[in-house]
Amino acid sequence: MTGLRIAVIGSRGIPAGYGGFETFAQELCPRLVELGNDVTVYCRKGYTGEDLLDEYKGVKLVYTPYLKRRELEQLSHEFTCIVDSLRRPFDLYYFLGTRSAPMYVPLRASRRVVVVNTDGLEWKRRKWNALGRAYLRFAEWVAVRLAADHLVSDAKAIRAYFQRTYRRDSRYLTNGAYVLSDLPDGMLDRWNLAPGGYYLVACRIEPENNIDRIVEEFIASGSERELVIAGGMNYETPYWVHLQDLGKHGRVRFLGPVYGPMLVESLHLGCYGYLHGHEVGGTNPALLKAMGCANFTLALATEFNRENLADTGRYWTKASGSLAEGIRWAEGHPDDVRELGRTAQQRIRDHYTWDQVARDHDSFFREVASRR
Repeated sequence: MTGLRIAVIGSRGIPAGYGGFETFAQELCPRLVELGNDVTVYCRKGYTGEDLLDEYKGVKLVYTPYLKRRELEQLSHEFTCIVDSLRRPFDLYYFLGTRSAPMYVPLRASRRVVVVNTDGLEWKRRKWNALGRAYLRFAEWVAVRLAADHLVSDAKAIRAYFQRTYRRDSRYLTNGAYVLSDLPDGMLDRWNLAPGGYYLVACRIEPENNIDRIVEEFIASGSERELVIAGGMNYETPYWVHLQDLGKHGRVRFLGPVYGPMLVESLHLGCYGYLHGHEVGGTNPALLKAMGCANFTLALATEFNRENLADTGRYWTKASGSLAEGIRWAEGHPDDVRELGRTAQQRIRDHYTWDQVARDHDSFFREVASRR
């Protein structure tokens, strides 16, 4: 079978300049091109750098307009992406997330294969009000029952959720990470950080990532190291103001968004430990990146984090003192900290390489397209 013409819709675009789906698209799509496919990623201006590229590592880039409003940005962008896509001869759509699923339904009549990556459980995010959560649950239902020819889940626990809730199967196709070991000389100087002198949090500033709990517990632990938080928001929120206020009471530093070659990776390679508070599944790219950099990881005890980290890290709960106790344990067990980091890195080699992720996607896409 010849290569497929694939449209990837649902990220902000590549080169990645924001979050998980952007990194996922940046790593997956060039590899799909190398495997013989013609891939187009739909992008939003303002998220992929100052220069609007027509192509990135063989991947075609298309920019369509959107409304710059928090509630409507993604929906409006996916609408214009779909409209533009109808004039292009795609064989398969790969939608990243279910938020805009009602707009995917008419595509079932196009004879193009519609594949939806279910992502995590978006409706559980605390940033949404009751109306927003109700819509997101509806959109999830539409994706499963009406819109998708095929579902992809990046975690086995997410796949089990869709089987349990909707009696609908999905293909397990996970995320990937790089294995990195050497911290380049001087890379921490811009932040005046010393190797091993800090704990790291690297993620979007969202309530369900529990950064407020991490800050409180870190301060309570009494650690003499710093807590460094790399991440930002597109919109000013009361949660962001609250975090900054909490940070004033301890050795906490907010770096803001960190993007650029080997920048966040250097923060990982230099940290003593990585603190992971994500609770809305499934496979989290930030956690995999920490594991690939051999970080000792203290992760919130969710089924998703346990699936990824397994026995190569330690866990905490939201109970008062749980994370603080974990940090104090890490302070007193440096040899165990290093060994757990090494075993986490080996787990990436065994289960989460980008090349294998791409091969699995390519095989699946060709399989479902051949049934048309």
